[in-house]
Amino acid sequence: MASEFIFIYPKRALNAAGARRVFFARRGRAPTSSEARVEPYSETLNLLRISPSSSGSGRVYAPYVSKREGMLFASTGTLAPSSVPRSLFLELARGQLGRLLRKRCEWGALGLKIPKNLTEATRRDLRRFAELATSDRSAPGFEGECAALFDALRETCLATNEVFLEQAMEARRDGEAERPTALGFSAGVSSFVGEKTPFSGPSGASRRRLRSCFNVFNPTISWADVERREGAFDWSAFDRALAFGEKRGWRTTFGPLTRWTPRTVPRWLAGRSAAEVAEGFWRFVEAAVLRAGVRVGRWIVATNVELSDWGPTAETRFAATEEAARRIRRLVPGAEAFWGFERPFGDAERFGGASAGIPVEIASRLVGRGAFDGVYLEANFGLSRWATAPRDPLELHYFFDRWATLGVPICVAASFPSANPRKRVATLFSSSAENAWGRWFGWGKQENGVDLDGLLTAPPEVEVDESFWSERTQQENARRFFLTAMARRSVVEAIWSRWEDGVEEAEGAAEDETTRSVGDANGGRDDVQRTSRAERDEFPTSGLFDEAGRPKSALHKLAALKRAYWG
Repeated sequence: MASEFIFIYPKRALNAAGARRVFFARRGRAPTSSEARVEPYSETLNLLRISPSSSGSGRVYAPYVSKREGMLFASTGTLAPSSVPRSLFLELARGQLGRLLRKRCEWGALGLKIPKNLTEATRRDLRRFAELATSDRSAPGFEGECAALFDALRETCLATNEVFLEQAMEARRDGEAERPTALGFSAGVSSFVGEKTPFSGPSGASRRRLRSCFNVFNPTISWADVERREGAFDWSAFDRALAFGEKRGWRTTFGPLTRWTPRTVPRWLAGRSAAEVAEGFWRFVEAAVLRAGVRVGRWIVATNVELSDWGPTAETRFAATEEAARRIRRLVPGAEAFWGFERPFGDAERFGGASAGIPVEIASRLVGRGAFDGVYLEANFGLSRWATAPRDPLELHYFFDRWATLGVPICVAASFPSANPRKRVATLFSSSAENAWGRWFGWGKQENGVDLDGLLTAPPEVEVDESFWSERTQQENARRFFLTAMARRSVVEAIWSRWEDGVEEAEGAAEDETTRSVGDANGGRDDVQRTSRAERDEFPTSGLFDEAGRPKSALHKLAALKRAYWG
């Protein structure tokens, strides 16, 4: 029985590097790890073989580069494995056409008025697809015509999407009884060192103008930032962050309180029992909630709860997070506790990560238990193994529609690169990263016996040119994603998750283990050098400000959206 998906495609339409980024998603659109191999087929055509780690039917996602949006991934319809080669772009066109027709029906039922020219374009694309689907596939130029059809369909989908967003936003603005989606931004502990705040350095944008760009602030100060030694809480950055948002009259959504990673769980817990980890987390949560009181209306309790790659077991994280949410609501009546997912499309498994299940299905089970008040969905888009693969517009609509079926409020956070991340920073796998993971797993081996060196090997995508990212593509992606989110009543907050570019100090640095004194060359003053600072930000070009403090065009676009929506 066939276990591969085999496609033919024109070499000019998809280069070999792009073809190797193709990935497979199981039924339910949960991506899984897969191997893509490119073979020559003829002078103008290549053969693409995709071998997923899981068997059965699913969708294949293939990248295409857009001048406006950088790289996006389009998908086929649901396919079964086959030993007979298929036309890649014909299948992508089939998937694109199916999504377009379904969305037109759904949007029409909601009152969307589709212009005549878009209806005619859709009919033209449908007729052309029918002709190609019944043509001789060995005819000269067939694959090129399929690629041309896909390009035409993509333009039709983009135009239809813009019409929907314009009319949906107009309807939301006119809805007197409903609360509009609030816009905000995130900032971590490094933004509140000493007297520093996120507004301390920006040039080219006045503080008053920056204040008017947002109405929600999301401090992401975590457990490891506050309790670096057992029982010794440092609330300095925590308090400054609360005062920063309170002074400007913004609603504060705090967290995630931990991301369940080696950087956000205190290192002194390494080797402790599951009960001790849970008790330590509950103690910290209670202390944080009591200190903040009513100043924080919404808490993001934790993210990465469903992942099983390291440290505390998934069972420990689930139990600790659920109980923490209940304690928050008990301590401060009226406060909301949200459960977070950092890669809500399920992309964690694309590179072989272990997960307890598809994020939306996990959330669905938790809703029935009353484990939380809403969900926090953080999608930092890009191509690395920690990023969410950028989806096309209709796939984003499916994503929001599916999460809306849970019937709970949604807080969504996102970011996009503005330049090639690989050319701006050193490799992610630094010696300090090795130290952080080594403290949890023990030197050289994980608990499951996997060689630690495998975790510290730079992934293949480090070598890939990502020059298609630019400030222009970041702005366009920001506009489209945030408009798609704001068009939905279920989305109560939309947050940009990265404030500024560059390398940030590693969260949760243990000063007693990672500092040393350095003599001043000019005569005797001792400085502290934190060796852990080499552990860099995973999304170094996804901020709203560059490393020089210059605001990017994405910031101005978000400000324009806020003015148009909130007045």
